[in-house]
Amino acid sequence: MREHIITLLIVGVFALNTAKAELSEETARRADGFAVHKGLIYSNVAGKLKMDLYLPRKTAEAAPCVIVIQGGGFRAQDGQRFRPFAEHLAENGFAAALIAYRGQPDHTCKATIADTKAAVRFVRKISSRYGIDADRIGAMGRSAGATLAALLAVTGGVEELEGYGGHSQFSSRIQAAVGIAGVYDFAARFTVEEQKSLQPKLDAKLKSNGDWIGAPFSPTNEHWLRASAINHVDVNDPPMLLIHSRNDGTVPWMQSRDMHKKMTEAGIKSEIVLSKTGGHGGPPNAKELMVTFFRKVLSKQDAPAAAAKPRR
Repeated sequence: MREHIITLLIVGVFALNTAKAELSEETARRADGFAVHKGLIYSNVAGKLKMDLYLPRKTAEAAPCVIVIQGGGFRAQDGQRFRPFAEHLAENGFAAALIAYRGQPDHTCKATIADTKAAVRFVRKISSRYGIDADRIGAMGRSAGATLAALLAVTGGVEELEGYGGHSQFSSRIQAAVGIAGVYDFAARFTVEEQKSLQPKLDAKLKSNGDWIGAPFSPTNEHWLRASAINHVDVNDPPMLLIHSRNDGTVPWMQSRDMHKKMTEAGIKSEIVLSKTGGHGGPPNAKELMVTFFRKVLSKQDAPAAAAKPRR
């Protein structure tokens, strides 16, 4: 009997300490100004795709949300390297959905794009539960993540890219995007001399991009054109901030210049920041630039409607 009581006491103390540890962790997060809901399943394709949802301090007003998309050569990602972006957004009053997604070597661009769209639709589905404003959703990414954020911005309602991953009753259209050092025109990346000259190991990049796009390279190939955000731009697209460093040796800075020009010509609110240094990671103040932009364009007065763009 005595041994039984001692065992129960030990178990009880262990459980209490565990609970205290969990409480301390959550309290520390809230002391920093945000809470984290880990491992939310947003899509059941290819097993289970998950997101970590970062929430800011509760306020009377529902918070805008930003989909955070990690880069990585269009390979499958779990998103965790981009936690600093999600944390910075949450510390500054935004909800942030840090997502995993499919990619190379097992999946091509259509699957990757479908995952990002499913994530947006899922956030809208759960928005009331977590205090998120479903009409103010943005996306950000760097490198391949910037490419995907831009594609989210300009392909809302494009039928061949919609309808995968569930939650089809909700729109995948976003209201703003920030891209850091993204590829927006794959054909120009491999045909324009001023861009080719800035990229070492060009053949390896051509193969890697082609594996993700799913077709041999041709500047007129429909798959390469469809994967390029610049070819989807029209006046219905949301505002975008493009950030790039001129000394980027991975993705030529002209990609952002040309995308900005195309959006401006279409009558879209587009901003661009080009820094002299920073390399492929972008300038050191990229997170601050991102927050300033989202505060401006995701205000209730300026955010465009979440309705789907006309299908093409």
